[in-house]
Amino acid sequence: MVVRCFVGLFEVVVEDLLGRIGRLRTRSGKVVETPAFLPVINPIRQDIPASWIAENLRAEIVITNAYILYKRLRNEVLEKTVHGILEFNGVVMTDSGGYQILEYGEVDVGPEDIAVFEEAIKTDIAVPLDIPTGLSSREQAVESVEKTLRNLETTIRILAERSEKHALWVGTVQGGVHLDLVRFCAEKVREMGFDMYALGSPTPLMESYRFSKLFEVLFTAKSTLGYDKPLHLFGAGHPMMFAFAVALGVDTFDSASYYLYAEDDRYMTGTGTIRLDRLDYLVCECPICSNITIEELKKLPRKERVELIAKHNLYVCFREVAEIKQAIKDGRLVELLEIKARSHPSLYQAFREVVLRKDIVEVMEHHTPLYSRRGINIYDDLSLKRPEVRRARRKLLENFFKNREVEYALLLPINLNISKRRLEELLSKHGVKEVDILLYGGPYGLLPLELRYTYPFAQTEFPKHLSCEEDVVETVVQQIRESRYRNILLLEGRGVYIREAAKKIEEKLREVGVKVEVLYIDRES
Repeated sequence: MVVRCFVGLFEVVVEDLLGRIGRLRTRSGKVVETPAFLPVINPIRQDIPASWIAENLRAEIVITNAYILYKRLRNEVLEKTVHGILEFNGVVMTDSGGYQILEYGEVDVGPEDIAVFEEAIKTDIAVPLDIPTGLSSREQAVESVEKTLRNLETTIRILAERSEKHALWVGTVQGGVHLDLVRFCAEKVREMGFDMYALGSPTPLMESYRFSKLFEVLFTAKSTLGYDKPLHLFGAGHPMMFAFAVALGVDTFDSASYYLYAEDDRYMTGTGTIRLDRLDYLVCECPICSNITIEELKKLPRKERVELIAKHNLYVCFREVAEIKQAIKDGRLVELLEIKARSHPSLYQAFREVVLRKDIVEVMEHHTPLYSRRGINIYDDLSLKRPEVRRARRKLLENFFKNREVEYALLLPINLNISKRRLEELLSKHGVKEVDILLYGGPYGLLPLELRYTYPFAQTEFPKHLSCEEDVVETVVQQIRESRYRNILLLEGRGVYIREAAKKIEEKLREVGVKVEVLYIDRES
């Protein structure tokens, strides 16, 4: 589904759930495709140079720290610009010192100084000085929100005095785990007129695997800020949660974990990390892993070993983003989430809570494409809560089952191949002339025979046991009650699950007072 939508410097090309592929244009004319992963580059050490990342991973954008540049390389970066210091021709985003505040409590610079400095060093995307909330008490959270908003207002005033701006400016939302504060801060930031938004302080939640709370905070911020401008997530951490951040509306995200994990001898995979001393094989085909054995890697001097692991970790992060983009293009982002959710029990629990929350799924459904260029895989009862399944069921109710004027409905097993002649004989035997022929046993409840080869019904794969899940049976009952059929002919199918489905449908319909006659298949059908 292509939904080209231009809003200022951001173009949305394709969307799925709250994720989207977009194009972010900087004031200098450089373009970044989103969702985008921004490797954090330490401007002093540059352990993995931005130039190497650009050459080997085709990175279009990186992030570095304006506060460190201000304190350590001020004159040099003012002369060379931030791109010159990093030797990187792509888009550079600069953080303002918020991380240092989170780590050390304070920085000796004001919002005015940082704002002027970031413009002077020709950064492409600039972050005002904010005060991270972290996992602080409510009293401290209120203070961080108030200070952040004051700093943002000061920055906006400073920028208004300039005749020309070089950077896109990012309004950061704070509030930590306090959803009312996040909502309040987001409302105020939205009113200020920033080019982009960001959510701050998620790192402590990710480090403690509190994904449920993180997703709740993300949805609160995104739904308050709106969908017209890009949203950045600071400190996105491990790639196994990138897809969830994107699905909840994040367009860009940064992380230093690729190097921090390497320093701790932790080897990234798409579903977790493995300590090097517990690794027996290099479970990756990236250029790093393809050119060394696990034994050779373990024997390297520490500095060389850390560098190689960090580069491998970067390949994993970039591969993850490519997989997310492909899923969005295919209209299968929610399916990717289901697969990734099995990476960790806390992640699965968080995913489950997302799809069971009506307000979140309703918003996601609104942004889910009507058609997909690939089929839909349904796995279990949780899959039945997905946006595309909910929408298909609702459309069937609204457009087909509402107040049918037909007395009879014939329910056929979805896996039954029956000839037209046998079908006519079956109906004639029961004196039925006008009838709706419906298929049961699929995840959408009852499917009108004439729709069986249309999207998404013909393109859906599902395990047989789903046919008798309580959710599916209840959907069948709802459809029949909405249609006001007075007589149901239920043809029992072959196979354990389809017979169980027929039995449950019969019982449920009788409980609600619907007249049901069960028919049985002979071998000639």
